[in-house]
Amino acid sequence: MGTFKAVNLRTGTVFANQVDIANTFFQRTRGLLGRTALIKGEALFIPECGAIHTLFMRFSIDVVFFNKQNRVNKIIPCLLPFRFALGPWGTQGVLELQCGLLENCDFNKGDTISFINS
Repeated sequence: MGTFKAVNLRTGTVFANQVDIANTFFQRTRGLLGRTALIKGEALFIPECGAIHTLFMRFSIDVVFFNKQNRVNKIIPCLLPFRFALGPWGTQGVLELQCGLLENCDFNKGDTISFINS
């Protein structure tokens, strides 16, 4: 997995400084399973994905769905374990973050995310 920073282009804020990208089938299948938590600044980006689940996870996550222009089209704060989440039509990627992270940021539907090499 490569590591990147995630920046909200509207505010210029780096809201995740250690974003892992799940590119392979195994990485996408495993996701965050087996982890006990995400620490502040960690995130998992799943490209070409319009739906996720938190089955068998041990913690809640903030979920951000976005389109092919990286424009946020849905935000789900603190999705509980054993739940499903579906992005709207046109969703091309998902970012999974520490629960509560987005609550403390100026982050809104319609914002654009940029991924920058760490």
